[in-house]
Order: sequence, then C-alpha cells, then structure tokens
Amino acid sequence: MKRLIGIFISTAALTFYSCSDDVETISDSGSTDIAIEDASLETTSSELMEEIDEAADFATNSFEASEGKILGGFGYGGKRFGDCVVVTQDEATNTKTIDFGEEGCEGRDGRIRTGKIIITHEGERDVPGFKRTINLEDFTVDTIGVEGTRVLTYVSGTDTEKEYNATLTGGKLSFPDGTVATRESTRTRVATFEEGEKIQVERFGSADGINREGLTYENTVDETTPILTLSVCREEGTYAPVSGILSINVEGESEKIIDFGDGTCDNLVTITQDGISTEVEIDPKQRRKRRFRRRNG
Repeated sequence: MKRLIGIFISTAALTFYSCSDDVETISDSGSTDIAIEDASLETTSSELMEEIDEAADFATNSFEASEGKILGGFGYGGKRFGDCVVVTQDEATNTKTIDFGEEGCEGRDGRIRTGKIIITHEGERDVPGFKRTINLEDFTVDTIGVEGTRVLTYVSGTDTEKEYNATLTGGKLSFPDGTVATRESTRTRVATFEEGEKIQVERFGSADGINREGLTYENTVDETTPILTLSVCREEGTYAPVSGILSINVEGESEKIIDFGDGTCDNLVTITQDGISTEVEIDPKQRRKRRFRRRNG
C-alpha cells in the first residue's frame, strides 16, 4: 500500500481498490467517489502547474537568441513537447512565447496542447529575487483549459537544487463537460537536477478555490511531507505525484488526508477520512461522468 506530493489534472469512472484485508475501507460508494474526485482535482491541478513550469524551464534554459526556434530535441522538455512547437523571443521586453498553435500540437508524450505560454523575466537568473511570470493564452492540455498567472521567484539554490516561491492567481481549469474549478495557491517549489536534467520536484504550501461541484476547498501540504513528482514517471506517462501528504478541507465535509505513496510510479493514492482509509486509483486527465454531491443542510 502506498505510504503517502502542486497543476492544475480524475474521474468518477475509476477503479476502486481495497487497501488490504486488514484495513477498514470507506463503505459508502458515494463518499468514495467524492473523495476520489477531490484527490483527483488536486492531482490534476498540481500536474498542470508542473506542465507549465516545465515548459517555462525549458524555454528559459534552452532558448537561443533566434526567433522561430523549434522547441524540440533539446533534453527532456523537447522530447515531450515535440517539433511542432515554436518559441519566439522579444528581447525588448525579455519575454519568451511558447506557441502550440490553434489547431493543437501533439507532443512526443502523446498529449495534445493548444495556445500559448508567455514568460517574462525580471532580474538576473539564479540570483535571489529573480522573477519569472507566466501568463496563459487559450492554453489547453488534452482538452482541459488552463487559465491564471503563475509567478516563480528564485529563493536560493545550486547546480543540483533550486528553490522557488511559486504563486498562482486567477487559476481556472475548464473541463469538456462544462464544469470548472478555480484555484489560488502559494507554495514552495524545489527542483532537483542531475547533469543538468531535472529529475524531481517537491512542493509544499497551501491552495484554495472552488471545486467542480461548486464547493469551496482549502488544501495544505506540510514542509515535512512535500508532494513529490518524478520526471521518469512523467516520461512514462504517469502524471500523479509519487509521494507526499495532502490535507483537503471541502465545504460541508470532514477533512480528507491524501497519501500519494512511497515513490512508486502509479496513480494509486490512499484516502483517509473519519479514521477510515481506502486505496483508490485516480486519473490525472480528469475523465469522469458528472456526479452531484449533496450539500449538508
């Protein structure tokens, strides 16, 4: 069973797994579905933020001063986004634009992206206070629309580890079934590198917003149990965090604790609510049938 990791991406059509014969499980199927959806929304939100941060990392690190450069074939980012993406630079404003096109660009990871990621830099790279502001224009990943302004401020670091303060304002995910979820967050992002390639990211901090059911929520990740994503898992197409503990408080419901596991590349999480634990599988792509939850009162 998994022991225990911020971006926006599952489903009510998910498979339910018993954690073990000696662990009591949530018996009410409706409660289980709701818990899955809450855990899945957090996974989706964190994964999409990593998607955006990763694209911005790649553009920042790999761009050469020539407009129209193809974002492909340069390290892990290029392997994922493919050769159909174009990066341009406005030297006057120190702005880079990653353009996936209006019709959609299928990356080498099989994901289809549209729209633009626009990145503006302030200050000197790898110097405390360096700021990277990311805005999105008609951006989608696999039909999920993503909005908001992402700001990463460099705190400290070395060649092998870099720490940022990461905020999201005006965050919004729009799903094909017409539902939306909003999000504001303030988290610490710590990226670890080997030979110049990012191998993992840890996040901790807080987030709040309105979920797909129209209910307010607050999420917290403690610094001692950060949410962890591994690049090797994402390369294999597994986008859920591999470890970390998240507490979720949704309007009208008791607190849920989400344990993302022991480092294994899979989409299994353990959800604990009211002292009862259940292991479930989530879908970061947020494919689901519409379900309605009842409000208390």
